[in-house]
Amino acid sequence: MKHEKRYRSADKTHKRLSRFRILPWLQLLLVLGFLAALGFLIWRFVVPFYKGLDAHAYSCQKQPDKTPVPVTPEPTPEPTHDPYPHHALYGADLLSIQTEIVIPEYQYATDVTVRDNTIIAPVGNYTQDGTAAFVRLYFYDTETEKHTLLSLPLEYKSIRFPAVTDRWIVYLDSAANGGGRMVAYDRETQEARALKVVHTGLPIPVVYENTALWIERTGQRRDKLFAVDLLTGESATLAIFDDSPYALSRPCLYGSTFYYVAEDGALTALDLLTGKSQTVDVGASYIHDPKVNADGIAFLDSDHARDGHILWYDGEKTVEVVTGAVDFALGNGFIAYSRYEKNYVYYYRDGTTFCTTRSDETAMLLGGGDDVIVWMDVTWRDKDIMEYMTVGEAK
Repeated sequence: MKHEKRYRSADKTHKRLSRFRILPWLQLLLVLGFLAALGFLIWRFVVPFYKGLDAHAYSCQKQPDKTPVPVTPEPTPEPTHDPYPHHALYGADLLSIQTEIVIPEYQYATDVTVRDNTIIAPVGNYTQDGTAAFVRLYFYDTETEKHTLLSLPLEYKSIRFPAVTDRWIVYLDSAANGGGRMVAYDRETQEARALKVVHTGLPIPVVYENTALWIERTGQRRDKLFAVDLLTGESATLAIFDDSPYALSRPCLYGSTFYYVAEDGALTALDLLTGKSQTVDVGASYIHDPKVNADGIAFLDSDHARDGHILWYDGEKTVEVVTGAVDFALGNGFIAYSRYEKNYVYYYRDGTTFCTTRSDETAMLLGGGDDVIVWMDVTWRDKDIMEYMTVGEAK
């Protein structure tokens, strides 16, 4: 039997093999195309559908009923009045209500206080050794705009921290580097009495009737609170501070109550009539330089730190007045302070704050009390200019 030989064309075999090799790629492309189409359909139709459901659910929970409700027309309300026109500084022309003080003969002032709207400050000039000597006590009546100068007995160099009452002026007769003697000047008899030798530092006295009180460094790490009878010169130690930072806190007086921060950091109120004392909780962990009036207590929560705060306690709550002010003055209805070379007045009854420094000037608060604040205009550094204005408000 004769068999035929069959031969396969080499060209046909190659084409068939090529088809088998391309087929997986075609299948992969088809799968990718299907997935892309499916993703497009989901993005185009499914996602909007669920977003619509979420939006509907949110609208059901948050939106009010869209059903129209009959509305009765109301008259147009009267214009809302600005809530602060009662303030002394509201809309004020600062240039017209600020007054410059010219002190004859003397260029410099220090330790400015205000009593009965009278500005009180030791004044003087620089001496050959480059330090100032404050040799007169200056009184400026803000109502009459008249001034007087008082010469007080000095054995050392300067009058510092005068505490003035109707009868007494108690001051530190200070040496150039601190220390000196505490002196009481009787304004009725014009006689002076040395109360105590002060060996170091600059203690700050307060006076109630015929009693002077101050905190003084008496040892390397010890301070004492002294009370001295101005008529007899007798003294007593009321408190001792052993290595306590609270001895640096300045005491104050309101009425017959003497306020100071005790050795343990507690604000203490000592009634000078009864001799009884009590702790006042002002809601702060650190208290420095308290000042008190009929409305409450203002104080610092640091030792004049740049990042410290001025706080106000009204008998019920404590609020922060400002951050970054290192000192302040308390007056009738206000707290005044300096910050970034501008002066501000904070009215604590409603929390309103006004800047009292004109836009083209810089200033440093010197003191305040009653209805008045006093500052130094330091715009021009070659000359110190003292100014004042009335900012206080009655209830």
